[in-house]
Amino acid sequence: MKSSELPFLEAMKVAVIITDSVGVIRYWNPFARELYGWSAEEVIGRNIMEITVAKGTKREAEQHMNALREGQRWTGEFEVRCKDGRFLTALVTLSPMRGESGATTGIIGVSQDLSGRKRTEEELRSERAELEKRVQERTAELDAANKSLRELSARLLQTRDQEARRLARELHDSAGQLLAAISMNVAKVKAQAHKLDEDGKRAVTENLGMIEQISSEIRTISHLLHPPLLDELGLASALRWYVEGFSERSKITVEVEIPSDLGRLPTEQEIAIFRIVQECLTNIHRHADSKTAAIRIRSDAERIVVVAEDSGKGIPMEKLQSSSGGWGGVGFRGMHERIRYLGGKLELHSDSNGTVVTAILPLEQVNAARAGK
Repeated sequence: MKSSELPFLEAMKVAVIITDSVGVIRYWNPFARELYGWSAEEVIGRNIMEITVAKGTKREAEQHMNALREGQRWTGEFEVRCKDGRFLTALVTLSPMRGESGATTGIIGVSQDLSGRKRTEEELRSERAELEKRVQERTAELDAANKSLRELSARLLQTRDQEARRLARELHDSAGQLLAAISMNVAKVKAQAHKLDEDGKRAVTENLGMIEQISSEIRTISHLLHPPLLDELGLASALRWYVEGFSERSKITVEVEIPSDLGRLPTEQEIAIFRIVQECLTNIHRHADSKTAAIRIRSDAERIVVVAEDSGKGIPMEKLQSSSGGWGGVGFRGMHERIRYLGGKLELHSDSNGTVVTAILPLEQVNAARAGK
């Protein structure tokens, strides 16, 4: 090595170690002392294998030395032993020094401390793991909160259905019976209408007509709240009764397709499907401007599918996007919650040619409900 090169090596902020071809140390720059702890006086004349190489890495180091003697160069990470016994990870570059004949006369090694980078990487990994753990915990908490909200929503829907059934029964049993009694009393008065003047006769007749109208409206409201056919004969009969009344009131022609072998479903299932059809037909009547509609129910080995469609003007995009999840209104959100609680999903497609609402319920959910019925 030329003496003019020594000041440059002395000033370098990397460890520079030069050995002969068998590994005996010939040069040890100041930064090597700073990095590994040994002074140049302590190591020069000793074999590098005794200084910085641990027993566990001795075989690997000997392989590198053999390759260097054959003229090969090596760069990589290496666990280097320090004077105080600790080990640090260093990025080491070993290059052969050749004489005039081309034979390897020495080895120059340059190494940089990677332990700081390793510590930083480990800290980053630890922080990333902690962050992922916290994200998982928060996600689990959010999932639990969403589950609780869904369960609460389902309980509220169940409570509303129970209250609707109670109100329907009250209207039928209490108000209906009172009106029947009033009607009988007025009928008795009418039987003696010859004793009344013209105004009295007219009033009795009008009262009978209004009582009949009120009774009819109460029956309709009671059945809409909770049709008795749903409990007595099942979904198919209740839907046909409802659609027939809806068509008569709205003047909208509704096609109904229900499998003849549908049979009875679990109570929650039947109520959910009935309410979905009820909500869809109400929306068609209020918003679709359609003269026709269709309700189709089909089932296979895995699922039950309910489809409600019309040929109206469709739902405006801004309304579809006006609420989270794209379910443009309270009615749709209610349907969505009902179906999701039962393990299914609700699909909505709407354009200028009409709207199609599809409810899909897994059959295993139905069977589970049947088993627990």
